[in-house]
Order: sequence, then structure tokens, then C-alpha cells
Amino acid sequence: MLNRFLYSICIVILFGYGAHKIWHDSSISPQDLVDAPHAHEQHLDGSGVTVAVIDEGFDDSHTSLKGNFSPFQYNTDNNTRDISETIIFENGRYTLESHGTHVSGIISSLAPNAKIIPIKMGMFGGDQAFVKALQTAASTSADIVNISMRLSHTGREIGFNAKAALIQLAKSGKLIVISAGNENAPLMSRAYTASLVELSHDPQMEGRLLIAGASTYEKGTERRADFSNYPGTSPYGTAQTYFLTAPGDKIRSTITGGLFGEKSGTSMAAPMIVGAASLLKQAFPSLHAENIAALLLKSARKVSLSGKNLPSTQFGAGIVNLKSALELGKNQ
Repeated sequence: MLNRFLYSICIVILFGYGAHKIWHDSSISPQDLVDAPHAHEQHLDGSGVTVAVIDEGFDDSHTSLKGNFSPFQYNTDNNTRDISETIIFENGRYTLESHGTHVSGIISSLAPNAKIIPIKMGMFGGDQAFVKALQTAASTSADIVNISMRLSHTGREIGFNAKAALIQLAKSGKLIVISAGNENAPLMSRAYTASLVELSHDPQMEGRLLIAGASTYEKGTERRADFSNYPGTSPYGTAQTYFLTAPGDKIRSTITGGLFGEKSGTSMAAPMIVGAASLLKQAFPSLHAENIAALLLKSARKVSLSGKNLPSTQFGAGIVNLKSALELGKNQ
């Protein structure tokens, strides 16, 4: 009888431990993984910071985003303020794209009082559409620019005009964050991403361009997301220098029609970095774009939550760590 009682007690304890572990794992949000709660405890919310988001459309009527969108809104297709989402054909039906809405929601989840300037870029304008969107972003008051889109429709290296527009964007004083892509490939193995690495080292960029890779966290394990492009090996570690990682797998955010849903991609990691940069810009308003970028890179977490090293060939500088970035910024 006693043995049966003790056995029952052990089962309860083990079940309780397992239930606690499951609850604990599921309670860790992407925002927790970059230490956003620490920044929020310091009363940082993105106030006074403006972000431009270049994307294919936005649901500006979403109840969770109405206060975030700036009255300055751009459609580079027809020079109007129509930023409505693009209709796409997917899984046998027409649907609204939701990409820009999802990206904007991620930024606001970290920096709820940051203002977002939406720049809608048409799908069929070729590389010249990117150029126009970049030039538009350069003309705005934005401190940071989120680009969760491939800057070349062809997959080839970034064209001369787009490079010139990105340099102009950097010279206007803005921090630029661009998603690394989702081919599960080292950056230097493909023409487009290799040209992105080359551009990040161009002296005219002044250290104001970050390339965003995606991490995933599941069942206590933190690793590079299977789809995410990554630095890989390169001469002198050039592919790793401006590469920064953030959560980008199964990220819950705003979608069309006032709803919420999950999306995965380096497209989701970029706005996590942008949201973090927005909080740093608020905390240290006198810092220039390159200083904010340097803070993020130097303070990035190089060890997983379970204590494993995060190699630079996979994670670049590491995973965004707002707590360390804020401490580093205070000591500069």
C-alpha cells in the first residue's frame, strides 16, 4: 500500500514538472527571446521614433495598428496614398497578401508607440519599383527602414540603380534592415545575397546596413530556422560582420481584417530587429544610425538559452539582446 502511495506521489511530481516545463516553454514569446520586456520595464515604447516599411501593402484599418501608421503614406505605383494590400492567387483562391500588415505588427509589438510610414511598392514594376521605393524612403523623416523583400526580382545581384538608391538611403542618415532570404543557403553562394554582403561593406554605407537572419525556438531548443539564409564561411568573415539574427519562425502578428496569424521567414526577423532598434533610438536619441547598428551587433547574444554556442557562421553577430544593448549604450 505504501509503495503504491509513493509511486503515485512520484507520478504527480513528474507530471507537474513536465506540465511546468511545457507551460514555461510555450510562455516564451519572440519578444522575450530578444529581452524586449526588460526594455519595456525601462519605459521604452518607441515614442519619438519613426520607421519606414517598404512592402506590398498594408491593412491600415486594423484595430491594433490604427495608432501606429503615420499620416504620411506612399504608393510608388501611382503616387497616391492608397496602401491597401495586394490581392494574390494562393491555394486556388484570391486572397489579400497581409505581408506588410504582419511586418508592421511585429514592429509595434516591440515598439508600440513608434510611428510607421508605409511605402507600398507594386509587384510588377521590376527592379525599378524598388529604386522608387528606396528613394521615397530616403525623402521621409524615418530613422529606420525595414525591407522584408528581395531587392531583385530576378535573383541576380542587386542592380546598379538599386545599389545607388540604397547608398542614398544610408547617406540620408537612416538605419537599413534587410531580410537575408529563405533559401537555407550561405550568403556568398548566391549572387543576390553575395551582393548584399558586398554592399554592407561599402564605405559609403557607413555601417548603416544590417542583414537579418531568422532563429527558431521550440521545446527548449533555440537554433537557426531551417529556411533562413546564413553567413557561412567567407574571406575575413565578411558575410558575418553585419549579419544579425532574430526570431522569425511562427511569429504571431497582425493580418488582414483585424485578425492575427502566424508567418515564418527572415521577413519576420527583420522587423524584430527594427523594433529593437527603435527602442534603442528612443533610449539614446543622439546616436546615429551606425551607432545603433553597432550597439545591436556588439551586444548580440552568442549563446542559446540552453547554453550552447551560437556560431558566427550560422548566426553572424548573434541573436538580438536588448538588455545587453541598453547596458552597453549606457556605458559608452
